[in-house]
Amino acid sequence: MKTLLLSLVVVAFVYLEPGYPILCYSCTGLLCNTFKNCSDVQACYQTWKGIQLVKGCGCPVPGENEKVTCCAKDKCN
Repeated sequence: MKTLLLSLVVVAFVYLEPGYPILCYSCTGLLCNTFKNCSDVQACYQTWKGIQLVKGCGCPVPGENEKVTCCAKDKCN
């Protein structure tokens, strides 16, 4: 019984541990050297609306005439 309880505690600790933050570019425009630590969303995005480019944390829903690309690795946007 103790072994089963210990096993459950270990499994819960491994799966409930918060994830590591992801590092995303956070800027507007083609030249982007600014990074942001995105610990709460675990995703980066890149949005194109015409010729306007926006990069940041999260994964927004595309608006009219917008193209949104989302990813989940460091500096992937």
